[in-house]
Amino acid sequence: MSVELVLKEPLGERALSGSDFPLSIGGAGSHVVVPAPSAGALAWLALHDGQLFVQPAHEEAAVLHNGARIAGSTWLRGGDVLDIGGGRLRLRVDDGRRTLEVIAGAPGNVTAPPVVTASASLSGAGAEEDEHIEPVAFRPAAGEAKTDRRTWNARRVAVAALAALLAAIASFIFTSTPVQVEIEPAPDRVAFEGRWPALRFGSSYLARPGQYTLHAEKAGYAALRAPVSIGPDRGRVLSYRLQALPGRLRIVLPVPGTVSVDGRTAGKAPGEITLAAGVHRLSIDTQRYLDFTTDVRIEGFGKLQTLEPKLTPGWARVSITSEPSGAEVRIAGQPRGTTPLEIELDAGSYGLELRRDGFKPWLSDIQVKANQPLAVGPVRLGLPDGRLVVRSQPAGASVTIGGAYRGRTPLELDVRPELAQVVTVARDGYETATRELSVGAGKSAVVEVALSPILGEVMVRANPPDAQLLVDGEPRGSANQTLRLPATRHSLEIRRSGYAPFKTTVTPRPGLPQNVEATLLEGVSPVAPAATSAGAGSAAAGPGAAATTDLVALTPTIRTKTGLELKLVPAGAFTMGSPRREAGRRANESQRPVELKRRFYVGVREVTNAEFRQFRPEHRSGFVMQTTLDLDRQPATSLSWQDAAAYCNWLSAQEGLAPAYETKGGKLVAVSPAPNGYRLPTEAEWEWIARGVGGGMRKYPWGDALPVPAGAGNFADRSAQALVPLVIPDFDDGFAATAPVGSFAPNPAGFYDLGGNVAEWAHDLYTVQPPASSVAVDPAATGEGALHVIRGSSWKSSAVTELRLAYRDYGDGKRNDVGFRIARYAQ
Repeated sequence: MSVELVLKEPLGERALSGSDFPLSIGGAGSHVVVPAPSAGALAWLALHDGQLFVQPAHEEAAVLHNGARIAGSTWLRGGDVLDIGGGRLRLRVDDGRRTLEVIAGAPGNVTAPPVVTASASLSGAGAEEDEHIEPVAFRPAAGEAKTDRRTWNARRVAVAALAALLAAIASFIFTSTPVQVEIEPAPDRVAFEGRWPALRFGSSYLARPGQYTLHAEKAGYAALRAPVSIGPDRGRVLSYRLQALPGRLRIVLPVPGTVSVDGRTAGKAPGEITLAAGVHRLSIDTQRYLDFTTDVRIEGFGKLQTLEPKLTPGWARVSITSEPSGAEVRIAGQPRGTTPLEIELDAGSYGLELRRDGFKPWLSDIQVKANQPLAVGPVRLGLPDGRLVVRSQPAGASVTIGGAYRGRTPLELDVRPELAQVVTVARDGYETATRELSVGAGKSAVVEVALSPILGEVMVRANPPDAQLLVDGEPRGSANQTLRLPATRHSLEIRRSGYAPFKTTVTPRPGLPQNVEATLLEGVSPVAPAATSAGAGSAAAGPGAAATTDLVALTPTIRTKTGLELKLVPAGAFTMGSPRREAGRRANESQRPVELKRRFYVGVREVTNAEFRQFRPEHRSGFVMQTTLDLDRQPATSLSWQDAAAYCNWLSAQEGLAPAYETKGGKLVAVSPAPNGYRLPTEAEWEWIARGVGGGMRKYPWGDALPVPAGAGNFADRSAQALVPLVIPDFDDGFAATAPVGSFAPNPAGFYDLGGNVAEWAHDLYTVQPPASSVAVDPAATGEGALHVIRGSSWKSSAVTELRLAYRDYGDGKRNDVGFRIARYAQ
């Protein structure tokens, strides 16, 4: 069994194979124990396809990867440092051998002080070798004068005092205990404080038994104050090690800032902070300046070092000019002055607007880069637009101006002034009408068109003879009549009290009469009409006419009137969700069997900015730092579920389909059961086309194993390092943020970007369901609620959890990595 990892702890090393994984890291009871507030795992270390990754055990677990807190699974590489609880671990990779070393916070061996055998005397030989004091005879000097009695008494006192002192010294020596003091590094000053003084002899001290405090001082080290109890035992050795003082770092800044060291907040600047000796990663966050980051080497020993960073302004000077001048300048909707204008703006993207009476407003997005002056203009303000109103009879006709689609009648819009415009009004079943006109600056014009119908003949025959006919919901009298209808799709209904109604659809064709024959049945439900023969509850085409009962053919692909392509998806059954032991699995991915019986179409690609702006011309997907998300072929982002649902209803209205969403309480909610209007894919439909259609149940967009192959899709790669906190190592897809839709190969079912680029809104409300064994048929979670399902990975995704096709997310607002695609039922 091969060794996958060597775990190095203070108590030894352990060689781990693949069967030993996953490993728990945390408090008591974990495979790797670190200081923790309670027992149990804080994180899991797992092995997947030969690669190591770490994942927090629960949401409250604080797990730092190279100083940054992580919330999901994260790949590990050589040199990575993990801070889990009160422990720190480092991964080393040497010649393919992976070693995870616990470098701080693990229980280890505690070294006890050495035991020294007490000696019998100071010299170590014996009491009989103690020094003997011999008396010395005193003899006065020759010729010394005889002193008087007072002098003699003084000498006697001095001799007595000296004798007493010598006796005291002798008593101190014979009643004291020798103690040897060893301190590393050698201190500048050592002293004992207590009731009796201690005499120093080299590294040894002579002190009487009792309680003392040992003081030791050395420049650059913390002062030592240690209580010492001295008894009669001789030969005692006291060993200590002085602790080096941390270094002091004085930070000089022109503005206030917040200082972080090694990923943790360390204080405010300008000011002084204390740091342990060694190399530290220091970051300074200030207002209106770019974040400053550097490595500093702290000498320690209480030394004061000074750091005076050169901050880079986080703003730039922007000059704005216009022709003519005097235009009001609005930035992000706020008035900021008139042209010519010079102003300081923080780095970022801004909406710029220039307004002047008598001229057309000018709007643009500007990208301000830090410390790089920007000149805008001179902007030549144009004449104000003309206002054009287009009406038609009947309404609902498509309007194009200069060849560009602009909406449906009745329509009111701005057009370029003093320019000849060709206005085309068209509707299915009617002759196309064109008008040519120009609108003056600031003026209005109205175009009213009565469209001429293109008629086809439909002969209706019904039994009983007095049955009534409805066309498109409007009563038309007796069912037995010949109709002349515009050549577009119509719904026919034949009804009589006491009989089951008959319903069908027909599209008249000029010069090609069509027959509809129906016999109503008494008191029974309507029978689906046959394709070619007449009979009870059925319709048939007459001579020379096409059948009228199967007009909605299930073609492999269809297109909306705006050009979006949708592909027919086969019905099928599969198991949604992921197995409990799948690496990276989340708790909301419970498995349940699903069967999709109702055939449906799904958009081949995600909806682009250009396509969404046909619905909302003002939409902007915005920027990420200095990378745009707003090009026409990029997917539309920065839109809510409500925005996506409104777009689907807009598409349905253009084709006369029943809307899939209705308004309740000022919000759109899904209609249940869903009609055949355009909508978002249900969560089950999305997972079916992403995983099941085309064979197997794929784990990832590219297959079932890691690593991510080249060309697999648009994920968080090396080019996105400035935009996202984590990227896939050694992977480059060529796009820092969103890519034009369809830039990568489709999946086996023929759909693009189901993995990567942008995650996608689904039709369903977000719910968490327990595992189920009963089969759910065409499931869809509908109703009123704020949170909706988001499926798929995006350009921000790098972790195992998010890259899997079973990954479920949710939201209720706008995100720059979430878009959508459309769907609808085939029948």
